[in-house]
Amino acid sequence: MYKRPARLLVAAVDDDGRARMVRDLARQPTLSDWLEVRPARSMGDLRPEDLEWADLLVAVDAAAAGEFPAQRPVHCRLKRWHLPAAGSPGAEAAAALALHCMVGGMRMLSRMDADEAEA
Repeated sequence: MYKRPARLLVAAVDDDGRARMVRDLARQPTLSDWLEVRPARSMGDLRPEDLEWADLLVAVDAAAAGEFPAQRPVHCRLKRWHLPAAGSPGAEAAAALALHCMVGGMRMLSRMDADEAEA
């Protein structure tokens, strides 16, 4: 069972606005109970305390994924999303889809946990 929202640290290679866009989308009521999102200025600008906080480090594209830090806490998992370039017409829709898919999976697992607890 989920005790708190999952903590996502989101970054591009540079501060192109996509990480903040993901944060803003995650503030929707249907998502905010499940996710807490912090944007990073860049993948190369991550601090050890950022990585300690995060459950998941999300790169918004292949270039950002190529900059994943070599050293990170064991609990900080890596995820790569394929979001269109900043300012592209489909960028917001792609980010919303990725967030909703993540929360959908978490909801499904939560129901499975509740079913097992009742058994």
